[in-house]
Amino acid sequence: MYALTLLIAALGMVAAAPSSDFELRQVASVASVDRYTGGGCTGTVCNKAGSGDLYAGCNAIEGACQASLKLNYANAGCKVAIWRDSLCKDTAQFANVTSYDCYALGPPIKGISVTC
Repeated sequence: MYALTLLIAALGMVAAAPSSDFELRQVASVASVDRYTGGGCTGTVCNKAGSGDLYAGCNAIEGACQASLKLNYANAGCKVAIWRDSLCKDTAQFANVTSYDCYALGPPIKGISVTC
């Protein structure tokens, strides 16, 4: 009886194992910004829980911190652009954000793209 229980337990473990060898990995950020509620990089900063992390491609910006931003870092060879829309297609007023100065579009910042 004990051998039968072990056999059933072993078969259950085999059935529960994934059928392919894969591992979910978090995509690494390639740049980071501090976003602010006020122009001139004033007011509340939104950087809680990695909200300033940027990934390759278009990063849609939501929430209250859309008035201005400062670049924290960008990986070597990566180009950061600030957009007026969340699809990163409507007017990149700052097409090459490289300094750590404050950037503000005038209209709300809706997207930030990173090309590496």
